[in-house]
Order: sequence, then structure tokens, then C-alpha cells
Amino acid sequence: MSDTMKQAEALVNIAFETYTQEIAPGLPPARRYAGAMVTNALGIAQRRLGNPDPGNALVENLGVESLEFIAKALREGKISTASYSELQNILLNYLEAELAITNPKFLNRRKGK
Repeated sequence: MSDTMKQAEALVNIAFETYTQEIAPGLPPARRYAGAMVTNALGIAQRRLGNPDPGNALVENLGVESLEFIAKALREGKISTASYSELQNILLNYLEAELAITNPKFLNRRKGK
């Protein structure tokens, strides 16, 4: 991880801790939904900065140039279980890695944790 990314991660961590410990608890009831959205966004940013991009692994596993290529090829039927026997597992791994970043509570519920 580059120094710039480490600094960005540290700043997001400080913002998350400050917001959740000092600001969010004092929000009036009418602002709690907005506060929850801010907490969620900062949490996603923390996890995104602290984890490798799942899209990179997907692109690498399928041996293609980009996520956009994969999406287009799937829509056009150029990538299928016929051309990639492990396609379902590869896509499931990608989805779980994305959910671990963007919605870990949902992922944990689906896995029965």
C-alpha cells in the first residue's frame, strides 16, 4: 500500500472514530438516519481502503482486461459456464468479497453468522 493510501486510510479511520464516538451519539432523533448513512459510508470507505479490490481478482481469475469487459461479455453470452467451468464459483467469490466491504452485516446473515 502506498504512503498516500496509508494516509487516506488513517484519515478515514480518525473520521470514523470521531464521528461514531463524539458526534453521532449527540444527534437529535430527526438526524439519526442521516447520521447512520454517514457512519455506513465511512465504514465502507474504511473497508475499501483496507482490502484489495475484489474486481482485480475477478479480472485475474477470468483472464480478461476489465470488469466492463466481463459485464459486456456476460450480457452477450461470450462468458458462460461453458467457457469457464468455475464461473459460478468465481462470481460468487467476487460477490462475497464485495459484500464484505459494502454490506458485511448482510453477508454475515446470509452465511448464518
